[in-house]
Amino acid sequence: MLWIAVTLPLLSLEAVRPPSMPSASASSISPGARPTGNDHAADAIDEPCFALADHARILLPDLIAFRLGVRPGSTRSHAFALAPRLTLLAVDISEEQRALEAVALALLVFTPKVVLAHANTVLLEVSGSTRLFGGLRALLLKVASTVKGCGFTSRLGCAPTAWGAWLLAHARTRRVTRRVRIVKETTLLRVLDALPVSLVPSAESHGNVFEQIGCSTLADLRRLPRKGVARRFGQGILQWLAQAYGQAPDPREVFCAPASFEARLELQARVDSAEALLFAARRLVLQLAGWLSAHHAAVSGFALLLEHELAARNAPKTSTLQIAWAVPTRDADHILWLLREKLNQTTLIAPVIEMKLLADKVSEHTPPSDTLFPMPASDNESMAKLLERLSARLGAENVVQLVEREDHRPEAAMTVEPYQVARDARPKRGKKPKEAPAEAAPDEEQEMEAADMEPGEQLELPDLAVPSQPRPSWILETPQPLKLRNERPFYRRPLKLISRTERIEAGWWDGNGVQRDYYVASDDRGRMFWLYRERLSGAWFLHGFFG
Repeated sequence: MLWIAVTLPLLSLEAVRPPSMPSASASSISPGARPTGNDHAADAIDEPCFALADHARILLPDLIAFRLGVRPGSTRSHAFALAPRLTLLAVDISEEQRALEAVALALLVFTPKVVLAHANTVLLEVSGSTRLFGGLRALLLKVASTVKGCGFTSRLGCAPTAWGAWLLAHARTRRVTRRVRIVKETTLLRVLDALPVSLVPSAESHGNVFEQIGCSTLADLRRLPRKGVARRFGQGILQWLAQAYGQAPDPREVFCAPASFEARLELQARVDSAEALLFAARRLVLQLAGWLSAHHAAVSGFALLLEHELAARNAPKTSTLQIAWAVPTRDADHILWLLREKLNQTTLIAPVIEMKLLADKVSEHTPPSDTLFPMPASDNESMAKLLERLSARLGAENVVQLVEREDHRPEAAMTVEPYQVARDARPKRGKKPKEAPAEAAPDEEQEMEAADMEPGEQLELPDLAVPSQPRPSWILETPQPLKLRNERPFYRRPLKLISRTERIEAGWWDGNGVQRDYYVASDDRGRMFWLYRERLSGAWFLHGFFG
C-alpha cells in the first residue's frame, strides 16, 4: 500500500477567514518564514490581514500578519499596534470540520480511499492511482495544486503506512525533516526512527515526560521496555508504533461523498468583478469534480446561486447563473473555462457576498478507454466541446444549427435556431409501438378483401405507401418563376419532366397554405432541377438544383 497524507496546518484560521484574491506580496513568503526586511513590512502594512484570537491573546496569525510581527501569544493591543488593518477571528469547530470535508471531497478525484485523520489531516491510499496520474511525483504535485485551489495551505507526506505518511507530513510542517516521500518499506524504518518523539499524537498529553526519561526520537521510544511503556503511557502507544512501522494492521473508515451535491462559500466583503468571482468559484468546482469521481458520474450543467449585497431597496437579493453544455463531463478545467466565459458575459446586478453551487444535471459516466485507435464517439465529443466553447465565447445567438421540423412544405421543413446543448430526441415519424392484435371480428372491408383473395394467397403491404422522390441538395430561399415556351417550362434552356407527380398540400393551419405538384426536370445538357406547378394558377416555379 502507499499513502499520501495532506495536513492543513492553518486550517483553523483559513476555515473562518473569508477567501480573497491571491496577491504577489502574500505569496512571496512561505509558511513559517521570517520577515527579511522593512520593505516587505511596508508593503504589507496596508493589506488586510487576519488572525485567530481568544479574549486576550493571538492564537494563529496569517502570513501577512506574521510578516508584520504578529506572533502566537501576542496581546491583542500589541497585535493592533503592529498591524492596524488586522481582523481578529474566533475559532469555529463546525466550520473547521466543514472545510476539512470540502478538501476531502475535492481529493476524491484521485482515489476513492480518502480518510479523515487526526490533527486536520486527510489520508489518500494511492497505490492504484500513481500510474493513472503519471507517477508519484506528478500525483503529489496535482494533490498539492488541488488543495491550493481549494484555498488552503498544505504539507504532504508519502509512505507505505498511513501513520508513516502522517508523521512525514507533520514533520514537514515543523521543519524537522526535508523528506517528503518513502516508497520502500525497508527505508521506512530508518526514516521514522530519526523523527522526534514530539510528533507522537499523544505527546502533548504527557508533557515533557519523554525528555525527562531521555527519549528524543522514535528510535529511543522503540528501545524502551514494552511493559514499562505500556504501564506509563498506555497500551495504545505501542499499538500506534506497530501501525506506523507496518507491523500491525491499520483499518481505516473511508470518507463517503454525500448523495447530492450542494456547496456554499462566503466571500470576502463584496465581490463585483468576474475574475474574483471565478477565483472563489474554483473551490466549488474542485469539490464538484471530486464528488462526480466518487459517484462515477458526469454533469452537463449546474446552477450558480449568487447572493448580493443590497445596493438599493428594490434590488433583488439573489440571482442565478445557469451553465450547461452538450457532452457530460467531470473535467474541472473544462467546467471552469465555460464558467469563465459565462461570467465575462454577465453583468452583476450588485456585489456578491455569497455563492452556492447546485449540480442538478447529473448522469452516469463511463471513462474513455485507452485504445490504440480513436473511436468515432471521440470525434463527436470533440465537435460538441468545440460548439460549447464557441457558444460560450460568442454567445448562444451567434452559433446556430439546422433543425428539422415536421412540415411537408420544403421551405418550412428545416429552420435555423441557436445552438442548444441538449435537444430531446424526437420519435421518428410514421413508426408506432407495436400493439397486441385485438381479438375482434373483421369489418366489412376486411371480409370483402378476404373474399376477393384466392385460397393460400397472403396480402403483403409495403412499409411506405409511396416511395419518396429525391430532394435537391440546394433549395432556393424564394422560388423563382419560370416562363413557358411551347408548353414547356424554360430556365435558360427548355426543361423536360422526367419524374411522376408529387403533390404537396399543407400549411392551411397557419395561413400559408400551398397546393403544388412537384417534378424533377432536366435540360439537354444533363442538369437536373426541382420545380413545381401551382394547382390553382398553373404557374411554374423553380425551387431547387440537384448536384
